[in-house]
Parts: sequence; structure tokens; C-alpha cells
Amino acid sequence: MTCEKQYDKLIQAYLDEEITSEERKRLNEHLAECEECRKRVQELKKTIAFVQSSSHIAAPSNFTSAVMNQLPERKQTSKWKQWTRRHPIIVAAAVFLLLMAMSLSTMWNDESELVVRGSSQLSINQENGVVIVPEGEVIEGDLTIQNGKLQIDGEIQGNVLLINSETYYASAGHVSGDIHEVDQALEWIWYHTKKFFKDVIAVTNGEK
Repeated sequence: MTCEKQYDKLIQAYLDEEITSEERKRLNEHLAECEECRKRVQELKKTIAFVQSSSHIAAPSNFTSAVMNQLPERKQTSKWKQWTRRHPIIVAAAVFLLLMAMSLSTMWNDESELVVRGSSQLSINQENGVVIVPEGEVIEGDLTIQNGKLQIDGEIQGNVLLINSETYYASAGHVSGDIHEVDQALEWIWYHTKKFFKDVIAVTNGEK
């Protein structure tokens, strides 16, 4: 190790071709006597020769593109999917309106058929299109009448939705909720849209 440290600078200068004649003479004399330093110089020469011989090696011109083509394709999430994930309420509302429009387009085509949704405690005259809440009868829950007439002799504890219909109150008739009258398809859609968003807001605020 002492030998290597002593002649290290001379060996480096020799390999860099910056050694003087006097230094070269002194180094050669030492290498002739020191087998360890002689082997070290030979190994360094081989290393330098290998590096110099491989300096002309270059990757093929299409190497980068070939490697990139072998990589698995990255699945990109479409902007539409990203937008729907960020706005779930708007998407739900759009789906709601679409389904409602599809169902109403079928339902609204039959303008003459009497349709009743709600309690079974009603007196229905299909021939005249009259739905009667009998006197002394209490209907619990909402009631929907389409293409008919509603005669209220008793009591309705809920809301009433009249679609292309009209209502008649007897002296004892009473409705504890609201009465909504819808005469056109767009008004029907608007009514349910308001109801839908009202329910959404109620759920968001923890009221339901």
C-alpha cells in the first residue's frame, strides 16, 4: 500500500500521457522491480482500452420508440367520466329527468283514461270519470287523479295531484295538504322536478 501511494501520482500522469521523461524513467525502474504496481498499471491500461473501444457503440435509431411501444398502454379516464364523478347530483338529476320524460311520453298519450293512484277507500265511477271520497271517510296519504273529476265529501290527510282533472268540494270536504293542478305535460315534469330536488336537499340537510 505504501508503494502504491508513493507512485500513484506517477501512474496517473503516465496514463493521462502527462508524465515527463524523468518521471517516466523513475516509474519504469520501479515497475521493473514492483510486480504489484506493474499489474495495477496493466489492469488500468486494459480498462482504458475497453472504454475507448466501446465509445463508438450507439443504440439503434429506433431503440426509444421500440421500448415505448412495448410498454403497456395507460388507461386514460375520459373527461366525461371525470366530470360525472365530480358532479353526482347533476348526473342523478339528469337520469331522473330522462326516465321521467320516457315514462310520461307513454302515459300522456292516453288522454282519456281515468287513472287513480293512492288509497283504495274511494268510490270510482269509470263511466263518468268521477272519483269520490265518501262522506265520513278519511284518506291517509297522497292522492293522484288523472283525466277525471275528484269529488271530496270526506277528508284527505295528504297532498292531492290533479292531472288534467278538476275537483269539487262538498260542504264537509277537507284536504289537509296541498292541491296541485297540472294541465300540461311540461307542468307535470316541472312539478316532479321540484319535488325531486326538494327531497335531495332534505336528504343532504339530514331532514330525512
